[in-house]
Amino acid sequence: MKKYFAYTRVSTDKQGELGVSLQEQKEIIRRYSSHKNLEISRWFEEMETASKIGRPVFNQMLRSLKAGQADGIIIHKVDRGARNFRDWAEIGELVQQGVEVHFATESLDLTTLGGMLSADIQAVMSVHYSRNLREEVKKGYYGRMKQGFCPHPAPLGYLNNGKAKPKTIDPVQGPIVRQAFELYASGRYSLLQLKDELYKLGLRTRETPKKPGGRKVSRNSLSEMLSNPFYIGVLHVKKSGRTFAGIHKPLIPKQLFERVQQVKSGRYVRQIRTHRFLFSRMIECGVCGRSLIGETHKGYVYYRCHNRHAPSTSLSEEKVKGKIAKLFERLKLTPEEVQLVDTFLLGTKEIWEARSRENSKTAELALASLQERSSRLTDAYVENLIDRQEFEKKKTALTLERRETESQLTELKNGSWPGRERWEKIVELMKTAYSLYKSDSYDENREIMKEVMSNSVASGNSLVFTVRFPFIELTKYDDCRFGGTLRGRDRNFWRKLIDDIVQSEQKATASDTRLCA
Repeated sequence: MKKYFAYTRVSTDKQGELGVSLQEQKEIIRRYSSHKNLEISRWFEEMETASKIGRPVFNQMLRSLKAGQADGIIIHKVDRGARNFRDWAEIGELVQQGVEVHFATESLDLTTLGGMLSADIQAVMSVHYSRNLREEVKKGYYGRMKQGFCPHPAPLGYLNNGKAKPKTIDPVQGPIVRQAFELYASGRYSLLQLKDELYKLGLRTRETPKKPGGRKVSRNSLSEMLSNPFYIGVLHVKKSGRTFAGIHKPLIPKQLFERVQQVKSGRYVRQIRTHRFLFSRMIECGVCGRSLIGETHKGYVYYRCHNRHAPSTSLSEEKVKGKIAKLFERLKLTPEEVQLVDTFLLGTKEIWEARSRENSKTAELALASLQERSSRLTDAYVENLIDRQEFEKKKTALTLERRETESQLTELKNGSWPGRERWEKIVELMKTAYSLYKSDSYDENREIMKEVMSNSVASGNSLVFTVRFPFIELTKYDDCRFGGTLRGRDRNFWRKLIDDIVQSEQKATASDTRLCA
């Protein structure tokens, strides 16, 4: 008795549960084989779209048929066997080789010219249906993207909220994902190290139909996450290279994302330290200009230049600490001076809040200008002055620029303005520099020294360093102790110093803005 293969296929897992499922196809094929008295020796089941060439189960079945392992094949209907011309040609070759091809729901005799013509027509219609369906799916897909919706599941750090709704930041996993970007941008972590660190912080994989959740994020998944522009509010399609502005809230700033890409591409060299010396890479040799290297000798720490030159450069850590301690002793403020700083800082805040309101009006005008440019761009596209690809590119750029301006406007209305955090930090640091340095914290000490000092140069066994503004101004006067006269650091001194700090940060912010523009 002849033996036959039976082939069933659905395009998606969802289609396997609804519509013409695998079980329904099986039942129809069984009834057909029983009616025709055909013996089924093997079943081939596949969940793969027929519009793509290279279905593994289908190809395996073809190889087995060509090898003579069965006399024929039974398929539910023509469109289950082929929705692309190459697979239909493979079925045609089987017929020419004498392999019987049966369709359980269609009376087609492929051994006759009429039957083959009818099957060819149905195959062509099936291919056309598949192509049209693919185009309609693409239209819907890109339509959602243009509206700012992501048609894919939310990445780690975001939550799904259903169709036609933007993703929202996960209150639990979102902060951890943000911290992942910050840690990797520091250059101190490899992907493997970051994977373990994030697991300690609580980052876990999501549960999927194929994989259980709650696991450690893999290295490849972590690499893809760090390269996903979704986290800065951008939707990017790798296959077509098209970019759209998403309507979801960004998780990280654009600058942080760009820094991460620099680290990933190797343009930022990750520094590997086996020792934590307090002044490592902070002191230069005055002869050759290279950084002094910290090392231990008989329980003491020394910083030496390993280049051979005369005189040799070597400093003990205790000597460096002593000299820097004298500097921070001079930076110590009296309670009266701290009170004066707070008084003048409050007055400065009131002035800047007034300027912030003016900047808010400027930002509102900029938003109106962007809206007008967007309207003109749409008019140009409608009048066929620019093509579709150029229109989408420029529209995305305008949308991102509008969102950045809206974000700046929101910050201004909430009491923030460019440079405020920076100069407030400097003023606060000026009041707490002495106590922070005395905290004996490795990270805090290095940070405070980088803020206060620059150009630390050693020659022989001597050390010279430059004190940054505004701390240099504090060192020009003797400290006032025990409630005595301010001796130079009076009200006028503090008023002028606070004004100078604000103006210097304002100029730096304006310069950064021009560079970004």
